[in-house]
Amino acid sequence: MKNRWRATLWIVLAGGLALAPARGADLAAEQQMALVRRSMPDVPLELEAALQVVNPNGKTIKTVRAEARLVPQGDGRTAHYTLLDAFGGTLAEMTVALADGRAEFAYAVGDPPQPAELPDLFGPIEGSVISWMELSFSYFWWPNPKIVGTEKVARRWDCQIIEIPCPPEYGAGWSYVRLWVAPAYNAVVRGEAWLDGRACKRFEVKSVKKLRQIYMIGDLEVKDLRSGARARLKVGRMKMVSPDYSPEELEEFNAPISW
Repeated sequence: MKNRWRATLWIVLAGGLALAPARGADLAAEQQMALVRRSMPDVPLELEAALQVVNPNGKTIKTVRAEARLVPQGDGRTAHYTLLDAFGGTLAEMTVALADGRAEFAYAVGDPPQPAELPDLFGPIEGSVISWMELSFSYFWWPNPKIVGTEKVARRWDCQIIEIPCPPEYGAGWSYVRLWVAPAYNAVVRGEAWLDGRACKRFEVKSVKKLRQIYMIGDLEVKDLRSGARARLKVGRMKMVSPDYSPEELEEFNAPISW
């Protein structure tokens, strides 16, 4: 059986090789983010998920179904997301190609989907506080990361806090992000978006799922720190899809694990 899996606690929707650090860069931060990217699964995955809008008491008040297909391609990854209506029809699609330190977004709406102008990548998706920027995790590829501190998260993860400025091509959506990275797992367990000198949004891993040797996010909570509004990304069914394995091997990989 092919030994190709690397474990990670974070569902990373893209991967690739790190660029050489620029002169004066924080080499330790560059290396840590490279390890985060390289710890991602290296075969195509299909996911079913839901975006949930929750009230202050944590009760779900709206759910939007979603699907994703994550495909390694060369030195990067492509993530294809589909938002579905209550009847399974397509509301919108977003394709994100990540490679060589760049992110390319392509958007479509309708059923069948038709190419459309990109929405605000920092704006809410279907009334939630989750944006395409959080969902794409493209900030894992932003240049010029630096370590700004350390902190223990959830009393169990010793984390480095890595700050990464928002590239100018994204406009004024965020000033920078801070990522809490657990070096023991090369995993991001918490993030914050900052704007105008204050944290405006927080995203935090609440649970993980496992499919054989792949650890994926199970529940990601996103909170707007200005309004207090919250939403969750909940991952359901996961499936490995790869032409490199026989149907029998894929059936074994995708079978539920008995504990």
